[in-house]
Amino acid sequence: MKIVVYRHPDCARCARICAVLRGLNWLGRARFSDATPPSGPLRLGEVVVEDALSGRIFRGYAAFALIARAIPAYWPLRLLCVFPAVRRHFARQLSAGTLES
Repeated sequence: MKIVVYRHPDCARCARICAVLRGLNWLGRARFSDATPPSGPLRLGEVVVEDALSGRIFRGYAAFALIARAIPAYWPLRLLCVFPAVRRHFARQLSAGTLES
């Protein structure tokens, strides 16, 4: 396991995001949890990713980049991230409107 994806336990949108990720995680490099991450409680709609090796928590585009590195089906999407608008889109999808790298 390389990463842990934390989602808000009461958010249907977060559950859908994690369901898609879980379906594409055929190498088993990601684990999914609705528990409170080490960084503290999540806001509704927020998804954070923990690097299992270092224990660091990532949000926004940095979280998406970590997911894309761990789940090979997302590798082509990382190529699109050279465009700032695409990066902002993925950051918004995981951060509920906040941009943190």
